[in-house]
Amino acid sequence: MDKLRVATKDIIFAWLDDSQDNSYYLDKIEGETRMVNRNLIELRDLTDEIEKNSTRYLYVPKLTKEDLLEDLNSFLDTVEKADLKSILPIAFESPHKVSAFRKILEKHPEELQRFEEFREKSMLTRIEKWLKANGIEPSFK
Repeated sequence: MDKLRVATKDIIFAWLDDSQDNSYYLDKIEGETRMVNRNLIELRDLTDEIEKNSTRYLYVPKLTKEDLLEDLNSFLDTVEKADLKSILPIAFESPHKVSAFRKILEKHPEELQRFEEFREKSMLTRIEKWLKANGIEPSFK
């Protein structure tokens, strides 16, 4: 298995970006995540490079709706404050569930911080499994 230092913030951002126009590729040599946007002409050179060096670049998948719901429910299970635990399920009714979660949690800064840390840890766990399934042993930077 190849070892690779992966830029943590970039790959998490790519994984969470739900834009239909953006695709992301992990550079298996540099550990950097590259964005390709089908509407930006200046990125065509990068698109050509990715196509010519397909073994160097690995397509980064997006977070599925099922995984998102699993993460939100898992976090909800950890909430101990009764008032917060009773109001957070309202966020599931929003089309923008994460934003709704954050909005509710803004009144509880320590819980909002815990939520952000929980999401990052969850993403890194998923990303690590995905990388290992693709023959890469990651270290995050």
